[in-house]
Parts: sequence; C-alpha cells; structure tokens
Amino acid sequence: MLPLPNLDDRQFEQMVREARNAIPKLLPQWTDENAHDPGITMLELLAWLTEMQQYYLNRITERNERKFLKLLGVRPKEARPSACEVVFTGAKHPLTIPRGTPLSAYDQTFETDEPLSVVPAVLEKVLVRTEAAAGDFTSNLKSGIAFYAFGAEAAAGSKLFVGFDRPLPEKTDMVLSLALSDRYPVPIGRGEDGESEQPPVSSAAVSWTYAGEADGESWLPVETVLDTTTHLSHSGRLTLRINGPMKPMALHPADDRKRYWLCCTLEREGYELPPKLERVAINAVKAVQRHTLVRFETFDASGEPGLVCEANSYLAYAGKSYVQVRDDEGRWTDWTVVPRLEACGPGDACCELERDADTRTARLRFGDGTHGAMPPQGEGRIRLVAFAPETEDRLWVGISNGLPGQQFDISRHGPYRRSGMVLQVAVRDRETGKRVWEDWKPVDDFDNSRSTDRHYVYDPAEGVIRFGDNERGHIPPKSDEPNIRFVFLQTGGGQRGNIKSGMIDRIAADEPLWAGLAVTNPGPAHGGTEAESLREAKLRVQRELDKPTRAVTAQDYEEIARRTPGLRVARVKAIPLYKPGMSNYPQEKAPGQMTVVVVPYSEREQPRAGPGFLETVHRYLDRYRLLTTELHVIPAVYVKVTVHAVVVVEPARKDDAAPIVAELKRLLRPMGHGDGDGWPFGRSVHKGDIYGTISRLKGVVYVQDLWIDADGPLVRKDSAGDIHLPPHGLVYSGEHDVELIGVTDI
Repeated sequence: MLPLPNLDDRQFEQMVREARNAIPKLLPQWTDENAHDPGITMLELLAWLTEMQQYYLNRITERNERKFLKLLGVRPKEARPSACEVVFTGAKHPLTIPRGTPLSAYDQTFETDEPLSVVPAVLEKVLVRTEAAAGDFTSNLKSGIAFYAFGAEAAAGSKLFVGFDRPLPEKTDMVLSLALSDRYPVPIGRGEDGESEQPPVSSAAVSWTYAGEADGESWLPVETVLDTTTHLSHSGRLTLRINGPMKPMALHPADDRKRYWLCCTLEREGYELPPKLERVAINAVKAVQRHTLVRFETFDASGEPGLVCEANSYLAYAGKSYVQVRDDEGRWTDWTVVPRLEACGPGDACCELERDADTRTARLRFGDGTHGAMPPQGEGRIRLVAFAPETEDRLWVGISNGLPGQQFDISRHGPYRRSGMVLQVAVRDRETGKRVWEDWKPVDDFDNSRSTDRHYVYDPAEGVIRFGDNERGHIPPKSDEPNIRFVFLQTGGGQRGNIKSGMIDRIAADEPLWAGLAVTNPGPAHGGTEAESLREAKLRVQRELDKPTRAVTAQDYEEIARRTPGLRVARVKAIPLYKPGMSNYPQEKAPGQMTVVVVPYSEREQPRAGPGFLETVHRYLDRYRLLTTELHVIPAVYVKVTVHAVVVVEPARKDDAAPIVAELKRLLRPMGHGDGDGWPFGRSVHKGDIYGTISRLKGVVYVQDLWIDADGPLVRKDSAGDIHLPPHGLVYSGEHDVELIGVTDI
C-alpha cells in the first residue's frame, strides 16, 4: 500500500507566525503589525481558512474508503450463515423431508438445504476387514474415536461393512453420511472465494455392494447416484440406490444375529492419506442457519397444454402460495389459483395447485387453452411464490408516493440477508390497466445507475431500503395501495449460528406424519461470520493483493498449488525451465517449461502423490498458467541416504550411538515434524552437512572418518563423496552405521 501523506501538518498559530515573519521581506512598507491592523485580521482569517481546508483534505471519511474499495472491486462481506449436518432418526415408515424444512436450536432456526428421503432403518454395526484382521468399530462411532475405514495400510481388497436392523427400501435413494477425521497439521486447500471448484480426483477407487441373492451371487452392486466423498477421500455424503431385495446374514465379528449389510470394497489402493472415519450415519442432510420468510421456485413453460410443474420446498407444500407468469416484456402477472380448471374459460389466467402428502411436494397444473390459458413458452416463465401465513405482513415494503429518494424502514424484524432478497414493484399496464409486477435489482449504490434502471439499495445497518431519483436509479411509480413487496426474503448469519453438537433438537414444523421423528446435529455448525467491518475489508484487500492471481514466477506456482481445493499439499517445489526426464539440469534448460513437484501430507515416511492427486493439482494450476507455458506436475522421487561414520566421543558416551543416529534421521528426512520442512528439494548431501550435524552433538570430540551411500533414481556421487540429487529429489534415511571410539582409547 502507498504511504498516505499527512496534509494537516501545520497549525493556525504556525501559519500566522510564518506569514508575519514574511511581511518585512515582501512588504517592507507595512510597519504596523499589531492586532488592530486590518491586514493582521486578514492574515488570521486566511490562516483559519487554510487550516480548515487542510483538515478536510487530510480527512478520509468512511464514505471515501468505501468508494476506494469499490474501485478495487471489493465491498464488505455480509454476515454468513453457519451450516452443519443433521441426522433424522425414529422414522416408522419411509417419508420425505422437503428442502427448507425449519429446525430449531433454542432461539435459532436452521433449514434443510435439500430434500431428503428418510428410510426407517437403524445403523447398528460398522465392521472393517483387512487381509490381516477384522474388527467391530461400532463403539467408536458412539465415543467419537476415529478409525481406519480400510485399515492403516488401506490395501486393495479391504472392506468396510455397514449393518442395518431391517432391509433398505428398494429403488429409493438413501443418504449415507461419512465424516472423516480432520485432525492433521496440514489443512485441506480451500481455493479462492467465488471459484467454481471441481471435485478432486481420487487416486483410489471403491465399489459398493449389498447382501442379496441373484443368479447365485450373494453380493450385488449398489447404484451410486451421487458421491461427494470422491471414493472416501474426504467427508461427504453418498446417495445410494438398491435395486433388489436384501438378504440378512451374520458377519464375523458381529455374528450375534443376522443383519442387512452394505459393503464398501477398496478396489484400487492409492490413498495419500488412508481414510479415518469419525461418523457414519444415514438419513443425513445439510442444514443452514437461516429463516426464509418467502421464496419462489421458477419453472420453464413448454407452451404445451396441461403443463405440470412440481415444487419440492417446505414453504411450497405447507405455506400460502400464489403464481406468477412472465410476459415478453419481463413483467410478472399474478394468476389465479382455482380448485378446478374445468370452471375456467379459454383466456382465463388460472391454474390448479395440489399438494402431495406422501412426497411433500406441490404441483401446479395449467390449462389447455380451452379450460384455462396456457403460459407463453420460454425459460423461467413461471414462478410459484410461497410464504408462511404468519409472515405475510412482513413481505410488504410499502406504498410508493412517486417522489425521488424514497426510503422505507424494514428494520423491525431484520436485519435481512442482502443476497437472499428479491423485490418487486407493481405498475399499471397501459393497455389493459391491470396490475403487473417488475423485478428490481439490489445494488451497493446508485453511482452507475441510469434513470431507467430499476435499482434499489438496502442498508442492513440501518434497515432501510432506498430508491433512486430518476437521474440515478428509477423511481417506483405512485400508487394508492401497497405496491412494493418481497418475493424472496431471508434472515440469518452471524457467529451465534456456530452451535455445538446436539443443539438442534426438534423440527419446527408441526406435521402429524412426522410424529416420533427426531433430529440432531452430530457435529458442530461452522462457517457463521458477522458482517465484515470496513477495517476488516481493508485488511482483507491487503492480504488479497499479496496473493498471486496468475502463475508467472516459480513462487506463484508454489503458492497456488498449496491452496488446491480438496487436497492436503504438504510440500511443493516449482522448477522453471525443467522438463521431466532431463538429466543435465540446470546446465541444460527447456524453454517454456514449468515442472511442479508436489508432496501430499501423509502418515507414511515417504509420501507419494498418486495419479489422482497429480491430476487435481494440474487441473487447478492450469487455470492460472500463462498460455505459452507447458505445465508438468510430478511426484517427488526419494533417495535413500546411508551414513557410515567413525566418531570419537567422550568415554562416557562410547556405548550409545542412538543420539547420533537419531540426529542423522532428523536431518535426512523428506518431511518436517513441527521444527522444519525437511530436506530441501534437489539439494545435494555434502559430507560437510554430516560433519557439522554430528560435531554439534554433546559428547562428540570429532568425526574421524565418514562416507555416504545413496540409492535412488538419477542420483550421482562425485569424487569427493558428496551425493547429488535430481531437482525433484528428496532424501530419507537408511540404516546408518555409526562406530564410536572413546577419546582415551586412541
């Protein structure tokens, strides 16, 4: 950031004194400098005006700072709602939880983020079988102790079994939630806000089967509708569908009785970090801390008779609704909801609305041109607007008086979320005289608004909606009745939404068919933040200006690779002008080439990036590279270094070589353990490094003899005994041989 000069650097007394001191030089004929002289009065007046001008020039107001941020394309972020996963239990029969179903956590409201088909089954057992052993880890789920889904080695053929007390319904989507442990020193990359993140590519592969019977086979494939875990690489949900009857069976070590089993088999090994499960649950769905007062769902119109549209939100099913259809000019007309279309004429703007109690959906049915009009063909022509009856009065903003600069106070029940807000204004159609509605767009300010732009500004701090003045922003037309209303409005956000586990304890909706259904959040909610202050926004801009947005230098590639979404990138090294396979680098260089070496976080001694890991990093970096740069993403190669040393030590230490061996292993390691990043990529192992490391230890007198052996690809040993690595090489320790000689024995 450029330093800001202090313009208010002179006080009133200083300016008067400097002016009076300049009088003898500039105007020697001016001899009366007493206070009664009009000239002195004029000097004091001008000094006062100058001081005031300096003060205002030096003062940067909050309004100015917001304009400066706008020039940088930044505005303070609004409060963000928290989110968590909720699990439904106690269902006696299959039922549907629609999207937007309200849940209660004391005085806060959460809403389900998507529809959920609840199956009446209880997850009773979780087993893990590897080639070496089989174990029952059901108790770990209750105590919150993580366990390996396929064993610590995650070898191909390992299996994870999930047992239920009853068969799962056929041809029904079932949600299985899997939460993996996140207690690792290297966090998962999050990318940048606003990026469209593609799911990472997994280096391993799993398959799901269920216990059944068909054509002599006892384990039949499960249809995977959706997998957000990417083959159990990270936490997420699986949507599975079973297309046949399940068969009960007893499996060791849970062979006390027969159960109905799902089996996850590791078909292809290759996990950089073997999956460690903390939670396994069914009937799980994401919930967001918010309260929706009104919302709409949009449908396309095919132009065919008898059009049917289905809405799957809770408000559409349980709330009050009205229907809108958009004309060719982009204006919305309210259509009448009638009990039967047969009572409507050919030109009547009417439709039927029926609710299905089994699927918790609302269906719109339009006419055929004989009984009821048909909506005009087009995308997004139809809206079903739904709201809770008790919030209807909060949806009306007010009556426009047709004057410029109108303001409406809506702070009574706010603040509302600016991103969850759509406002309409009613106008009279010039030809028909009927009332039609126009959508208005929220903006930060009216700086770029023209007189015809239907813009408004919402100030969450004051809870006020402002309209333009017909120069910047259009004025809502005058009306004798309320003509400004919301068709989408939400509240929510803030740190209070980051609740602890188990605080969501009931369904806020009163539905008789949901009697006995319980809900809870097994994990805490996270992600809720307060609205960003101006100071926080300025600090964020400074941080973002330091982040690379294009991969040009080697440092840019390294910083961008570290934040690859969905991956734990422990180490990364960008090697410019290097192409994989070159043997004489850096003497030989490849123009236009950039090779990025990545090391994943792993609990193994030699972490190796699998093909999926490399592909994910390559795809992410490819967005940022220069068009003329050819990019390569490769794994590190490991070189085993073994030290043979004869060390002269003090007599009391000649029988204990363990400290020297431990220090050599600490030095020659590929990964750090809290006190360093490990051996640098491609750095040669000099005998001087080993001499210095051993000589610094307590009790060592001197190193009498030393030689180094190395084993690995592209490694080279020179005549001096130093080991030279390839540029993408890392070292790890072999079995060091240290011979100790007491100083008195020489």
